[in-house]
Amino acid sequence: MGSVRLGPRAAGVTEASDAAVPASAPERNTGRAGWVFGAVTVVPALLAAAWLLPAFPLLLAGRLAARPMVFMFVPLAVGLCYFALRQLPSAWPSFRRQGKPVPWWALAGTVAVAVAFTAWQLAVRTEQIIFLRDPATYLEVGYWIAHHGYLPIPDSAAAFGGQHPGLGFASVNYYPRGAGIVPQFMTGMPLVLAAAFWLAGLNAALLATPVIGGCAVLAFGGLAGRLAGPRWAPAAAAVLALSLPEQYTSRASFSEPLAQVLLFGGLCLLADSLIIGRGGKAGKTGKAGQAGWPGQDLVLAALAGLALGLTILVRIDGLSDILPAVPFLGVLLAARRRQAVPFGAGLAVGVGYGLADGYLKSRPYLDLEAPSLRPLALIVAATGLVTLAGVLASKQLIQAVRAKAVRWLPAAAAVLTALIFVGFAVRPLVQTVAGETDPTSIAYVAELQKLAHLPIDGRRQYYEDSLYWVIWYLGVPAVLLAAFGLAMLARKCTKALLTWRDPTAAARVWALPLMMAIWVIVTVLYRPAVAPDQPWASRRLVPFVLPGLILGAVWAATWLKDQAAGLGRSRVTAGIVAICCMASLVIPTALTTLDLGVSKKHGLTAHGMAFRPLGAGEITAVDGLCRAIGPGASVVILDSLTADRFAQVVRGICGTPTAILASPGAAGINAVVQGIQGAGRRPVLLAGNADELPGQPREVVNLLTTQEAHNLTSPPTRIWLIHYTVWMSTMPAAAG
Repeated sequence: MGSVRLGPRAAGVTEASDAAVPASAPERNTGRAGWVFGAVTVVPALLAAAWLLPAFPLLLAGRLAARPMVFMFVPLAVGLCYFALRQLPSAWPSFRRQGKPVPWWALAGTVAVAVAFTAWQLAVRTEQIIFLRDPATYLEVGYWIAHHGYLPIPDSAAAFGGQHPGLGFASVNYYPRGAGIVPQFMTGMPLVLAAAFWLAGLNAALLATPVIGGCAVLAFGGLAGRLAGPRWAPAAAAVLALSLPEQYTSRASFSEPLAQVLLFGGLCLLADSLIIGRGGKAGKTGKAGQAGWPGQDLVLAALAGLALGLTILVRIDGLSDILPAVPFLGVLLAARRRQAVPFGAGLAVGVGYGLADGYLKSRPYLDLEAPSLRPLALIVAATGLVTLAGVLASKQLIQAVRAKAVRWLPAAAAVLTALIFVGFAVRPLVQTVAGETDPTSIAYVAELQKLAHLPIDGRRQYYEDSLYWVIWYLGVPAVLLAAFGLAMLARKCTKALLTWRDPTAAARVWALPLMMAIWVIVTVLYRPAVAPDQPWASRRLVPFVLPGLILGAVWAATWLKDQAAGLGRSRVTAGIVAICCMASLVIPTALTTLDLGVSKKHGLTAHGMAFRPLGAGEITAVDGLCRAIGPGASVVILDSLTADRFAQVVRGICGTPTAILASPGAAGINAVVQGIQGAGRRPVLLAGNADELPGQPREVVNLLTTQEAHNLTSPPTRIWLIHYTVWMSTMPAAAG
């Protein structure tokens, strides 16, 4: 096959793979499938990066708008995709006998899983506009910046006649700062939602996250194909797509699916860079006769670092997730790999975006998370110093250490990885109530116990059950396979590092995903740092805990299949083992998500959360509230619960200045009403109950809808009901 500007390149894979790919028509088609597979699985991350790169500076300048974003995004997206996709590997190395090219059915299967997942989540999307938890905040902030182009949100005190005693503007997830209100969380997800608001308003924004979730599943299939073999990509993508946490976060405006797109895409680009870089000097002709592109491995490495770094712009926890990239970068520098400098530069740019967002636009959020961020900052600094010391250490010292450690350290790495899972398994038996230290989480559990009348211990955080959360969603076989696979991979990668021998490049491709998987599993399961009710707590498993376990389990399945093929010397034997392994991953995952059952009346039933949308009717309720308030009003909310749920809805979506009056009395209400009238506006009072309002209130919201479950000791298989009521009183003239 001749040189193709936007086509596959077979050069740069293992020698076994090159020998197995003769220049025949069927193999050329297989190579093209590999290039397409590589391309479609990194395009979502490239598009996300192309959007975030100009969007955040425009937001900082207070000039975010649709027209300049289109003018900047389109050429940037085209440029990133062109330079990233002009040359990609058509096969990837493996710890097994050879890395096989991608068959068309593997590409079609992976895409089909992602498309089916997207359609599924679109059909059951969540309408969480009224604040209950984080999705509503992301949606409300996205709506605000789409229509105003800046943050923070002004408090509009002048619309109330100035400041009054007891009058405030902050609510849950919105903090006062100067004359404005700063929303909680990073701005990456709202910046992406702003595009959906510009396209087709609120309904389009509710469709955005299911599409992002589908892109995450596609990118994960690409990562699994690169690490475990392309024939396993559809199965790995299917396991992730069937898991309830992935579905739960892909139906509402969570940030985790967008973080996944950047994480998986960045790791895919890094793997491609490391493989492209094996074919000799840039610009030389590869073994398959294709002309190389000068510096293509450097471009891919820079984009990989950028995508990984930008996860911090989406989630502040991304700083912990990508921490293993620091020692990995140190290894690249020590090995004098061409990709080291561009990868580090791209990583620095992405991390810089995230840190700038945190300090300039989300500082109250960082202050709130300071107890977790300070230890993380120390760990980051220590990791950087140790990595720098390792890079600067003398060659003789490094060789001496490696010579002594090569005999025992690989086996120790495998044993330690296995012991991590054993430790988490026995943790509930040894951790006591006295060991709980997070008063906020304990208070939440106690309140949930009071409200739901659950047989739970209100003094606990339930963090010790974190591994069992994973078992609920993936099953025991998946965890066992993952523990075995990650332990084996730890041994192989450690040995390759110590001996400095990696002839097939499998160890270097696996190195960073393996380090991230083990690091994230340990840190997240040890301290999830989230209210422990399910499925809410399961969102902490989404970015890389469940994906890392699935990757380890799928690799273990490939190893067992190869062992069966070697022992049984039969394709049938190997096929049976592969089918059994995948069934052990898919079936337990599907059982929790679907909650299958059999009844005499309906036959086979599925009562789980898989087909149950949340928040139905919230759009209609909010539209009715905005119409009832009308133009020219200033809204004062008189109780904290209604303020938490509706303050930013009224301020942002209804476009009405909104304040909260703490401990309202007749004199305080009269003073605020007179101030509003003095500003030439119409006073409107809101509360959750009619008896809290003066005059003749009328009910403007009465919505009985659904919310997620709140289970602490079992997986969620049902949804709960929630009732929203809002009463309104209009004050045409000054009271008293």
